[in-house]
Amino acid sequence: MNHVARNTAFALLALFAISCTDEPTAPPVEPSLHKSHGNDDPCRAPQASWRAVDSIVFRCAISIPSPLTGSQKGWAEESNGKYFLSDAAASGVHVINARNHTYVGLIAGMAGAATTGGGTATTNGPGPNSFVSTPRRGNRWGGNGGHGHGGGRDNRVLFVSDGNSTVHVIDMDDLTIIKSISTAVQAGEGIPDNQVCDDGTAHYCGRANEIAYDPVHHVVIVQNPSPLALAAPHGALSGHATFISARYPYRVLGYVFPGPGTLEGQVWVPQLNRFLMPIQNNPTTPGVQQHIVINVRTRTIEATRSYTCAEIPGAGANGNNNLQLAPGGNLWAQMCGRPIRLDVRTGTVKNVVVELGTGDQDWYNSGDGNFYNTGAFPPAIPPAAAGPAHLGVMNGRTGAFKQAVPNPGGASPSAFAGSNEIFTRVPFTAANDPNSRCTVKGTGCVVVFGHSGRVNQGHGHD
Repeated sequence: MNHVARNTAFALLALFAISCTDEPTAPPVEPSLHKSHGNDDPCRAPQASWRAVDSIVFRCAISIPSPLTGSQKGWAEESNGKYFLSDAAASGVHVINARNHTYVGLIAGMAGAATTGGGTATTNGPGPNSFVSTPRRGNRWGGNGGHGHGGGRDNRVLFVSDGNSTVHVIDMDDLTIIKSISTAVQAGEGIPDNQVCDDGTAHYCGRANEIAYDPVHHVVIVQNPSPLALAAPHGALSGHATFISARYPYRVLGYVFPGPGTLEGQVWVPQLNRFLMPIQNNPTTPGVQQHIVINVRTRTIEATRSYTCAEIPGAGANGNNNLQLAPGGNLWAQMCGRPIRLDVRTGTVKNVVVELGTGDQDWYNSGDGNFYNTGAFPPAIPPAAAGPAHLGVMNGRTGAFKQAVPNPGGASPSAFAGSNEIFTRVPFTAANDPNSRCTVKGTGCVVVFGHSGRVNQGHGHD
């Protein structure tokens, strides 16, 4: 399969790699895309030994070459030590070396800051948006099923959802797009008439967004949360989810149609051998958050778990609804305005973290056993207004609230278990910039947090 050249312009912005620094400095000119800072890297300053009881502290900020105004999600990739950040304003994905905190470059050629409204490629939803990585599988890599690639290359690829109902598969070594896949729904057998959004141009199906991976059946599932009807006046349709084979050549396997409401961040649950997909703002069930149970083999919805926010002690009102797995049968949900720990098998509420609000992306870090989110601290409790944005730290197993670390303007944490560092995006806005932790003002940045002791190299704790 040839590289899709028109979608794979890898911008060599990293010829001036911008390092992670505590104070603003002019970017050093580097002949290489990578630089190891050693003891000069403030994120790796020698400190006391790491312990599970250490607090989370701000370490440094990584500058981005262009104003970060359209970012959505981040992804810390364990297999190769890279951090990926989607940015519609740059029409691509920023790449950062998570080990030495240097900017690597941009994977370009994506939808960019397209508006939502349908009709053309520039009104069919922005991107890139969300990430998930999977093993390399299939004949593109010698027919070895993904077991070994040769030449020191890693054994995973990165799926990235984009505008224009597109998912890209990225080679994380070459930093190029190797396949682009449409998630637009055309008329066909088994497709409800009221879910068809593609007349051959795919320009009414909107952006692809939340994405997750089933490692048992080797299937990726990705959502189109805001498709439009083909017929004028192009009213809103219910969102759909697309099943894509995680084996090369990455065929579309089918769709599922969850019904009304906003589709949010789903997760694969090994204990159920199913996906759980959150739905918020279902107009038929106001004040209720839902998690639907999806069978990948049959591509059907088998059950719905419903939560009435007003009936959960300590919960707030309807809000973001995202899911993360943690050990001990725990399922973390950002829903009803609070981080909430659930029983993964039954959906029963175990505890509500009342100290913190919710945000968008969240992350369970296997390295230190913590669940991380970003939200207001303290949360909004009418008539009191919400506090500023903080990085929330919870014990992933017990649900105990541990800490809220100031992170003005910060969002979407992802953790690199190899160092137990947490990366959050800080988009540029004129309001947030003066108070943000970005040391170079005017562009936004990626903020790095870590334990107050020396960085632990990948040894998990609870």
